[in-house]
Amino acid sequence: MRTYTFCGLFLAVFALVSCSSSENGLDTPGDGPTVGAAVDYTLLMDSGNTITSKSLNANGEVITMNPTAAPFGTTDQPDFTYRDGNVISFYNTTGPCGGAYTKYDFSTDAAQDATIFEDLGDCGLTALGIAHSDDAVYIGYGVVENDTETNYFIRAIPTGDQGGDPVDIPMVQKPEHLVFANNRLFVLTSDLVTVNENKLYVMDAATNTFIIEMNLGTDARRLIKDANNDVIVSYDTLHTIMNSQTLSQETVRYREDLPTEFAASDFHTFDSSGSLYYIMPPGDNAAYSFLPAIYNFSSNLIVLYDFEQFLSDQKRNLEYEIETATAVTYDEGNNFLVIGYKKIGSQKGGILRVFIGEQPAVIDNLDVDGIPYAILEK
Repeated sequence: MRTYTFCGLFLAVFALVSCSSSENGLDTPGDGPTVGAAVDYTLLMDSGNTITSKSLNANGEVITMNPTAAPFGTTDQPDFTYRDGNVISFYNTTGPCGGAYTKYDFSTDAAQDATIFEDLGDCGLTALGIAHSDDAVYIGYGVVENDTETNYFIRAIPTGDQGGDPVDIPMVQKPEHLVFANNRLFVLTSDLVTVNENKLYVMDAATNTFIIEMNLGTDARRLIKDANNDVIVSYDTLHTIMNSQTLSQETVRYREDLPTEFAASDFHTFDSSGSLYYIMPPGDNAAYSFLPAIYNFSSNLIVLYDFEQFLSDQKRNLEYEIETATAVTYDEGNNFLVIGYKKIGSQKGGILRVFIGEQPAVIDNLDVDGIPYAILEK
């Protein structure tokens, strides 16, 4: 487990915390709490061309596979996704000018789905991103005109009880990423003329009109909604937290060799204190392609959980066969990091639970018949 802090506006190394491995018994299952909260999960797995699902049951001592089929079932591998809490929207291309989305609530197992863009006829359609609110789904897309020019839009699709027809909102720039917060749609765009130049467009969801555009400079990579319903703009070398109501901003810059890599993870989880749990590429800081990380926005502290720091060679390479981390969530009731990983040279994986208190300890491991894609608490 490696710990870093961002001091003031710049990142600096804070400490290197050694989580002892098998010599002190920390990678022996059961060394954490013996009594804990019961929790159920839906595990989504990458099974090649499809996303499959399994139900998991756990407590402070053991995690098991539920033999009953998970309500979510199976879906095609999506082109892109959007997650807000336990609700995920999946978008799939269905043809040259067609698409479909599924919006699924993993807490209630309620689903909405629809085919879209059939009204555009024969066109050169490219869908670019998706977001949702309680009452609508938003999809950024482009349509080629006259074989050369591409026109860009946001399609707002009502999904609430009031219903209504889809609305296309024109964009002057290419929409790259979408986030919904505070009854507003935030759209990260890229300039069609100046390479890597980005802007942020903010749309009032009540009127489907843009109320402001803001220059973001260059190389903005992703938008993330945080636990306070504010918007994080992620770059390679910094991140900016934007108040979703006032649009005021606070920026934290990183040292070159210690980026946070928020943008590398498709799914992010926040705990009750606002800390972010995600998968990040550690670069030269570790041997694995991706590792679980926790970022505390209050202290600007990042903790990187390197398998080499809390698992012996025997456990990592022979028993669990860990190739790389692929998913992570936080079990707040038991203070467990729940890590999904891919097995070496295989299309299978596992779930590793780690107690992350003052004395970190491996709780248990569960082998699964796919590569963990997302872990959602019921």
